[in-house]
Amino acid sequence: MQDSIFSEELEKSLPLKDVLVLGHHLVTELGFSDSCDTLGKWMSHHLAEMMNRAEQECNPEKKEEYQQQVVELILKIWKHRASLKSGAYPLARFEEIIDSLSILSPEANVWERNRLGRYQSLAADCFSMVVDLYRTLHFVEFVSLKSVKNKQVPPSVFSDEEQKIYEFLIDWAEQELDFRASQDESSGKKDIDNAAESVCNFIDELCGKLNELKIEISDKN
Repeated sequence: MQDSIFSEELEKSLPLKDVLVLGHHLVTELGFSDSCDTLGKWMSHHLAEMMNRAEQECNPEKKEEYQQQVVELILKIWKHRASLKSGAYPLARFEEIIDSLSILSPEANVWERNRLGRYQSLAADCFSMVVDLYRTLHFVEFVSLKSVKNKQVPPSVFSDEEQKIYEFLIDWAEQELDFRASQDESSGKKDIDNAAESVCNFIDELCGKLNELKIEISDKN
């Protein structure tokens, strides 16, 4: 994914309600950011003060003026969402994961097409298991998509491309959940517990297979 996706400006008119919801989200997330993020905390405090002033103003003309200032500040901060710390920009943490999903695929397993001996067969099995582990580790990350969704960032504040990315992530995670449910791995367990157990099981199985491959290579020498 290119950085331009994450810094794309919104070339559309946003409902005032959605912008204000976004503002409350930014105040919360920037306020909870790392203690050394002085700028983030300052922005959180400044934005909170401006939003409170607009909410408390009784004079209609002044209220509208203050709201416009708040909207401009929120959109100005959101324009640089890719560089915001903490959870202010929910999609940022998934950028590298999306890019990496295409790196490993079953088609890339050259040993699968050449199982001529025990070494090639073990190598093919190890590759497949690494891919499975890789997907499972990503699944652990995608479990947190629910918390991203619960942050209540209005969809309208994302660009069209960002919304496609989010839909892709949700679709991928749902496919993984369906697959694991069919394997009877998620029965009676929370998603995060199931994901953690899957990772541990994959690691144990992979270690066993790698040890077999190690012995095979040692015997050849």
